[in-house]
Amino acid sequence: MRNLLLMNLIVMAFAAGFSAHAKIPKKSLGSCAAFPTHTAIGNTLQAYATANPGIADFFSIGTSVEGRELWALRVSSSPGVESAEPEIRIIGTIHGNECMSVTTVMSIIDWLINDYGSGGLADDLIDGAEILFVPLVNPDGYMSYTSAPWSSSRQNANGVDMNRNLGFGWVAGGPYPFSEPETIALRDVSQDNSFNLGLTYHTVATYVNAAWNYKPHYPLDDVLFDDIGYSYKGTSSYNVVFGWDWYAISGDVNDWSLGTQGTFDWTIELRSDTDPEWSIHGPGVADFLAWALVGAEGIVTDANTGTPLFARITISPEGEPVFTDPDLGDFHRILLPGTYDITASANGYQPVTLTGVTVPSSGTIQVDFELYPGGSFDAISINRMTMPQEIPTTVYQSIGYDNETLTSDALGPPDSLFYSMSPGGTITLDMGADTLVSDVVGPDINVVSGTGSADPIEVWVSDDQDGSFVQIAAGNGDVSGDLDGSGYGSIRFVRIIDTGSGTFNAAYAGYDLDAVENISLGGDIDTDTDTDTDTDTDTDTDTDTDTDTDTDSDIDSDSDGDTDTGDDAGPQIFKPGTSGCGCEIGDVRGHSSPLARFWKLFAE
Repeated sequence: MRNLLLMNLIVMAFAAGFSAHAKIPKKSLGSCAAFPTHTAIGNTLQAYATANPGIADFFSIGTSVEGRELWALRVSSSPGVESAEPEIRIIGTIHGNECMSVTTVMSIIDWLINDYGSGGLADDLIDGAEILFVPLVNPDGYMSYTSAPWSSSRQNANGVDMNRNLGFGWVAGGPYPFSEPETIALRDVSQDNSFNLGLTYHTVATYVNAAWNYKPHYPLDDVLFDDIGYSYKGTSSYNVVFGWDWYAISGDVNDWSLGTQGTFDWTIELRSDTDPEWSIHGPGVADFLAWALVGAEGIVTDANTGTPLFARITISPEGEPVFTDPDLGDFHRILLPGTYDITASANGYQPVTLTGVTVPSSGTIQVDFELYPGGSFDAISINRMTMPQEIPTTVYQSIGYDNETLTSDALGPPDSLFYSMSPGGTITLDMGADTLVSDVVGPDINVVSGTGSADPIEVWVSDDQDGSFVQIAAGNGDVSGDLDGSGYGSIRFVRIIDTGSGTFNAAYAGYDLDAVENISLGGDIDTDTDTDTDTDTDTDTDTDTDTDTDTDSDIDSDSDGDTDTGDDAGPQIFKPGTSGCGCEIGDVRGHSSPLARFWKLFAE
């Protein structure tokens, strides 16, 4: 009885706290007419580069639906040269009606460039890092906000909310993940680099927001994320939150950045669309960006040739994996001061773990890895992941998400760690640009189940992340696939589709994916001249045809502060059930939010 009373009191306290964090209604200016035009923004960025050629480089990362350039500025002490430095990405106005976000990004550029040479933090950042700015990700929506209604200007010219269109935790943002030229451009420039820190600006609310947004679990580095967020908040009245603790969204920039590339990416919800509040955001962004220069960094190379390697960097105590730069093999892992074991893994090489690495209280420690050939060839990174539906949210009721398995546990060789995909979910794995799966005599890949799972899957493959994908296998448990007859001589991407049925919200729902092995390397090349191609003419970049079963109309489920008329509006108080089934089925790791952890104390 005492526990029940205490539980009710704490739930009431949480409810009060979450009510205090409810979204500030969107203020509509009627247009972005008071802000610089797309052309003016491009001219200003070009002027920065022209006046400061030694530290600024102006270019375009792509074009919008209507053909507008997605202007970018790279600020660095060697802006046109690839350097082994930490990389930061700062973007604005992925929602076209959030006018102040573009102005804030431009203000950061102005501060860095004008303060450079003064001996302060701007010098440290420009001399010690590369910073990519894309102030206006949605120029079509932004420019249409001179006459079109506020709600329609939020999306791009195809009517897609691009902060639902990124390929991690995706459910229904557009016809398929990365369906839009703007999100493809953002994806491609990010894959060409290795950003260790990121910012995305939105309006209008008072939040410093981090992943995860699509599920009620914290990232493995939750304490570090807290510290980073509070450094931005400073003494302001902004709230530091993990996305789900505000409300859930799927397919956003934060989750995709962390889930596929290991970028610690944050959403900053600006309080006003009329007041830049630089007295808050100037110090906030300075303290935030300084995190890019702390932790552990190094270069991963072939021990025999010195060739830089694309490698996955993992941390113990457990943390989210990060990746080396694809060109130079350098990594920059933000860490709190302390002692860690750090492992570098690359396809075809024996992994190396350096133990007892002490991260200093300021600055970084250099940790280089030389790897020797001889390891296995397995999925090296996650390209995209889709969900069959949004995770339900409600107020004061027992709806959460008991599947706490990690997508990253599907990477590397079989190891008893696995990702439970959920019935109808998909995951696309990158086998490596330099370690393609080739068509050899016999099976070319092997999909390994972590538990001998009876759930059925289909295996699809492609040489391009945007397809077309061709099915080469189906089955239960461990499933082998052969490229013969697929029309592909080699492939890079493997998509696993869970075709089973069952409970969506269960501890180990769906197929338990341990690993995808490339067993073609070292085998005999298949000399069969069969050029038979799959008759499937689907060119959709995602074969998942599941539709969102959530009744939310999703007018706005994004943490951008505007009024939401969907069922997911308001605070999320939830009660996940206990995780785990009480049986020994492998090491399953995850972090729930504080309220989920609280409920587990009373699970008995």
